[in-house]
Amino acid sequence: MITIKTYFRKHQKESTTGFIWVSFYVQRQKVNFSTKVTVDEKNWNDKKKRVSSSDKMANDKNLIIDNILARINNVFVKYRLKDKRLTRDAFLRAYHRPDDYDTFFDYITAKQRKLRMELGTYQTHLSAISKLRQYSPLLHFDDIDGQFLDLYFSHLKKECENNDNTAYKNMAILKKYIRLAYKDGYIDENPFDDWKIRKVKTNCVYLVEEELNLLIDLYKSGELEYPLHRTLEFFLFLCFSSLHIGDAKHLKLEQFSPTTFTYYRIKLRNSKPEPIVVPISHPLQMLMTNIVGTRKKGPVFEKLLPDQTMNRYLKEIAAIAGIDKALTHKVGRHTFATLYLRKTKDIAALKEILGHSDISETLIYAHVLEESKLEGIRCFDGFIL
Repeated sequence: MITIKTYFRKHQKESTTGFIWVSFYVQRQKVNFSTKVTVDEKNWNDKKKRVSSSDKMANDKNLIIDNILARINNVFVKYRLKDKRLTRDAFLRAYHRPDDYDTFFDYITAKQRKLRMELGTYQTHLSAISKLRQYSPLLHFDDIDGQFLDLYFSHLKKECENNDNTAYKNMAILKKYIRLAYKDGYIDENPFDDWKIRKVKTNCVYLVEEELNLLIDLYKSGELEYPLHRTLEFFLFLCFSSLHIGDAKHLKLEQFSPTTFTYYRIKLRNSKPEPIVVPISHPLQMLMTNIVGTRKKGPVFEKLLPDQTMNRYLKEIAAIAGIDKALTHKVGRHTFATLYLRKTKDIAALKEILGHSDISETLIYAHVLEESKLEGIRCFDGFIL
């Protein structure tokens, strides 16, 4: 058991009043601080270590002292029950830790009100936190450690049937809030210091020229029902504009000139608010004519179907066109990047068009350059030694 010394310390040598202090040791390191309880020396009972009844506020002052002693003991008990080594620094962090929230989720809700997030990011965070709440509805700061992260990651993989990429994305969102909680003093140690988020390589699905032409022919045929036709039209726009679905949905006609259009990536609006200028190809001009007609102002796309509905329709469109690939809106952007790089070999220019903040993002399309190397090497095959 911990031995806590409670004692009276004068304000000044000549003074008769002072504060009540506490003193004890953590791993042979001394901890002492004032309880901020003021008392006259004659009203301090050094034998009982309490304010005597001669002080009119004795009951309240003793209650404060008792609460402080209980709080000190609670820190030691928590660490002992968890079989964790308590250091002086760890004690001070735990003792001074604010206790404004009943659960970790209350803290997250309060933080989300203050964080500036785009709607799409906010919805992604809500989905990730919802999974965590279902797993541990009453999760508290003290419950979060390395073992908890291991068990929760296993839960995402086995019970939620998330693939590695999705599971790590959920853990990355959790990491953001745990880092904030650690910074704000609600957690002693950041468990993610020893728990790494891995980058999982995902297959980059894209269309080759023949497949893209199949979809163009299907679009021009006019055979599709109107919802499917509009879905294909939007997908082809992504293929020829390079845009993410979110950026495309926010486009306005005022952003277009006869030869280019300019936009700001929603994802980087706060961190990299730089304009991206994209040249307009002939197919994109034709699509724009079909989409906007004679309109001169306002949104490019009016009354689009929900994203999930369009992604479902894309699967139907692929089947009709005889394309054995799982089409999503991301495939449109990947198709643009792959075809552009195959024709130009200019990865630096592609980085600027795609609005990537780092060349490493663009290098997911490096498979095109590798294919070009192999094709280039074959030019030597005609020589016979």
